[in-house]
Amino acid sequence: MRWMPRAVALAVVAAGPAVAQQAPTNPMDALTADEINRAVQVLTAAGKVDSNTRYPTITLQENSKESVLAWSPGKPFARLARASYLRGPAIHEAVVDLTRGSVVSDQEVKDRQSLILFEEFLGASEIAKSDPRWQAAMRKRGYTSYDKIICAPLTVGPVVDERYRGLRLLNVPCFDTAGAVNHIYGRPIENVLAVVDVRARKVLDVIDLGVVPVPAEVPSSAYDPATSTRNGLKPVQIVSPAGDNFTINGSTIEWDKWSFHLRVDKRVGPVISQVRYRDGNQARQIAYEISTSEMFVPYMEPSKTWAYRAYMDIGEYGFGALSSPLKPGSDCPVNAKFLDAIISDDHGKPLALKNVVCVFERDTGEPLWRHYEVFTESHESRPNVELVVRMAPEVGNYDYLLDYAFNRRGEIEVRVGAYGIDATKAVAAKTMQDATAKEDTAYGTLIAPNLVGVNHDHFMSFRIDLDVDGQKNRMVVDKFVPKALTNNPLRRSIWQVERSTVDSEQAFEPMHESAWFRFESGDRKNALGNPTSFQLAPGHSDISILADDEPQQQRAAFSGASFWVTRYHSDELYAAGAYPNQNRNVEGLPAFIENHESIADQDLVLWYTIGFRHQTRAEDWPVMPGLWHSFKLRPFNYFDRNPAMDTPPAEQLSH
Repeated sequence: MRWMPRAVALAVVAAGPAVAQQAPTNPMDALTADEINRAVQVLTAAGKVDSNTRYPTITLQENSKESVLAWSPGKPFARLARASYLRGPAIHEAVVDLTRGSVVSDQEVKDRQSLILFEEFLGASEIAKSDPRWQAAMRKRGYTSYDKIICAPLTVGPVVDERYRGLRLLNVPCFDTAGAVNHIYGRPIENVLAVVDVRARKVLDVIDLGVVPVPAEVPSSAYDPATSTRNGLKPVQIVSPAGDNFTINGSTIEWDKWSFHLRVDKRVGPVISQVRYRDGNQARQIAYEISTSEMFVPYMEPSKTWAYRAYMDIGEYGFGALSSPLKPGSDCPVNAKFLDAIISDDHGKPLALKNVVCVFERDTGEPLWRHYEVFTESHESRPNVELVVRMAPEVGNYDYLLDYAFNRRGEIEVRVGAYGIDATKAVAAKTMQDATAKEDTAYGTLIAPNLVGVNHDHFMSFRIDLDVDGQKNRMVVDKFVPKALTNNPLRRSIWQVERSTVDSEQAFEPMHESAWFRFESGDRKNALGNPTSFQLAPGHSDISILADDEPQQQRAAFSGASFWVTRYHSDELYAAGAYPNQNRNVEGLPAFIENHESIADQDLVLWYTIGFRHQTRAEDWPVMPGLWHSFKLRPFNYFDRNPAMDTPPAEQLSH
């Protein structure tokens, strides 16, 4: 399930003004608190909005890529805001010139629904609880008081019921949280669901499939020394006794030979941009921008109160909006630098999010490179240190850790860690020996008495605008092809690399062939005459196996392939399109590649999806251990030799 208690609390309580910010010093900086306020002032003065208007997002409208690449520190730059706003039932997209104080464009977006508002979550719960049908369903289950019941309003997926077309909907299941603190999901009130029209503030329907007893156990994630059989460990820490090796200047981070820009976006979370690597006296381009794009999480339970649960966590809720504060010593090392962010709230006011990003270095405990030469008894090795940028969106029961890691080999690794709590369904079976156990566990695993963790998928798409030594790039496939040998008494076969260039936009599934995929400069060669390039090193990644005509799958078609390659267009930002909420149309990546534009020697965008299936297990309960997946971008003939050869030995690091 997806719920945003912290975000709701922030929006409603909003303790004090937003944190103080300097004026933007880089064209890719996030909007400041003053700029968010100014965007609303300009729209108000133009008669576009009023006091009843609500704002799903007010965020940076990036300047043209050409102007950003041509900019240098100290030069002026334009500042634009993109505002999605709701005025009555209509959704509008407006671009505001903050520098001139004018509305550049404003258009209505028809037949679509925006991100969910903070206040809609809070309102949907109260609307459900006040409905006589919902109260009657609770009385059937023995509840006469509702103060210990928490409801988790959830997005409804694609709307297939014509009665509900055009309405703004949330589905509302509930939990008995009596005695619970950090863990509210262990006692679901099963088989009851309120369908709420949040715009009309009324319950359209209450689905009641019959009473299932609420599990008796009140789970806890708190440490209890009275029951623990594990001894505590002596402290193990990541420390920097001589100080940090990185600097943060405004929103620009420099470490070792890397430099990049960081901002937090309300929808996609952290945005890494202008990624460069210092090679000699040159700051060479690698990527213009890297960020998440969409997150599809379909659950594998077909009952009426579960079938809709196939969430677009980014396009429906927003990773930046759901960012959670990070705790030193467990979420991040104690020596990390913690950064705040500012996003807009429902009313177009700036909202301060404290300590939602951490930046830290760590020794990985493995060598960067090494060789022991037995003949000369010579040993050379270097410690591997990396810089990590981390954020942790809390999407209801799930906590995702999102890492961008830079190392001294010239590699960028993107990692996703899945934490939190299983989405649970109450059942009759206490053990697998009970009569109903087989039926109860048809779509998941019995993880506690009377509780099934429902199986599901995770598909997180990343948008990676690569600029390998400039914008003129090509995609190369290095395919490993076996070759039979004749008249060779020692070998019968070998393999060779067949290089080919991809000419047009398309989707790829690398698990089905033995090949590597590279993004090659169309202009630059290394000292040996090889075109410089970066290689995609994929990790394990599942793709969706749902039916192509499945309504949930149609709007998340990006999950049917591990990665896609498109030609750069500034308005192609989201793998499932700009408005996936309640939308069943095929949009986003399938539409982007429909015209099969040429990508030979062009500005290219790689869309990579980290996909993994979650077959639930007893070890997930009551809180899941972290499960990590990742991919890398690594240099391939980008340098003339190993770029880490100039790394000093470990014994010299402290001098």
